[in-house]
Amino acid sequence: MTATTSSALARYVAVVQFLFLCSWTAYVVFLPALLESVGIAREMTIWLLLVDQILFAVFDVVAGFAADRARRAYARIGPWLLGATLLSCASFAALPWLAGPADDTWRAPLLLALTALWAITSSALRAPVFAMITRHAARPAIPRLASTMLMGTALASALAPYLGTVLSGLDPRLPFALSSAALAALSIGLIKAERHASSETEPAREARPLPQFRLPTLFGLIMLAALGFQADANLNARPRYLLDASANELPWLLPIFWIGFHLALTQTGRLTRAVGSTTALALGCAGGAVGAALTGLAPGLAAAASGQLIAGIGWGVSLAAVFGLVGEFGSARGQHGRLTGILFALLALATFVRLGVSASGVPRQADWLPWILAFPVLAWLIVALAAGLAARRMPTA
Repeated sequence: MTATTSSALARYVAVVQFLFLCSWTAYVVFLPALLESVGIAREMTIWLLLVDQILFAVFDVVAGFAADRARRAYARIGPWLLGATLLSCASFAALPWLAGPADDTWRAPLLLALTALWAITSSALRAPVFAMITRHAARPAIPRLASTMLMGTALASALAPYLGTVLSGLDPRLPFALSSAALAALSIGLIKAERHASSETEPAREARPLPQFRLPTLFGLIMLAALGFQADANLNARPRYLLDASANELPWLLPIFWIGFHLALTQTGRLTRAVGSTTALALGCAGGAVGAALTGLAPGLAAAASGQLIAGIGWGVSLAAVFGLVGEFGSARGQHGRLTGILFALLALATFVRLGVSASGVPRQADWLPWILAFPVLAWLIVALAAGLAARRMPTA
């Protein structure tokens, strides 16, 4: 695959990821009312979201392994990706149509079944698609391509507070249908993209030294870094802002983290090319720790906002570097799908832990507050130190 083709496909996937995450925002906004409409208590929402994350984690790994196997057997994975995606979109679009009289006993189990089917089949939009691009890319280009693909995540996450406000008064059938139709239409291009990529000569595998990590160690560090992100952006940011701002200002303040994340993605490709993915991971996590410390320790709204901006930049660098590292191992081992699937599973598990901690009420307990504020700083510093030591052990190419 040429550099131009891979970059264009990465931008295409960024749009797909943007639409998927916007769909997730709509799902979270409307889920309590949908559950209540079929006779399930609103309080069960958090438990369903936890189950969703477990399904994401399990089937991201399954989809990654399946992508590797299908690619070896049939050379292309586009057709089954399209089939799974269309099934996912149909399941998602059907959810709000199940709202109705709670005494219709069939509505609740069908809603839960469609929700599970959507969560399972949506795995086709993550690991296999990312693996499809990194498989055909030269190893030095993988972090840059990952940065491009993650821009859709950045934009959707930044818009999430606004979308939550705008969508709350709408009939859910319209946003569910529109997002599903747009996602399905875009996904049709996956077959063409995979066919075009497969027809091009794959790049020779560079004789570059692999990062000095054992895969279990690398995945352990990824999990720790992801937990640091979840604590900083999703547990600490909101209550920290509320110390100096009103709740009405949160939709303008919470995206600051994601603005920093996006800014980092525009430059991470150059950074990783200059210093390598391992050093970039160390620098990103160190920067994230500085931002989290500034948010938690310094008083005033300016400190909170600037700390979140710096933390977002740090996480953007770190996450792109992580995709680069996993892509490098995938290229060396011919295991792009399974390793990328494990990466997405770890990110889903980190979300699961954060949702579980939120549901437990721990973040609202004063005795735990200092530990929650300190956790992202400590987590990111540990990852930065481990990655920095690994970078020093890297042999020269």
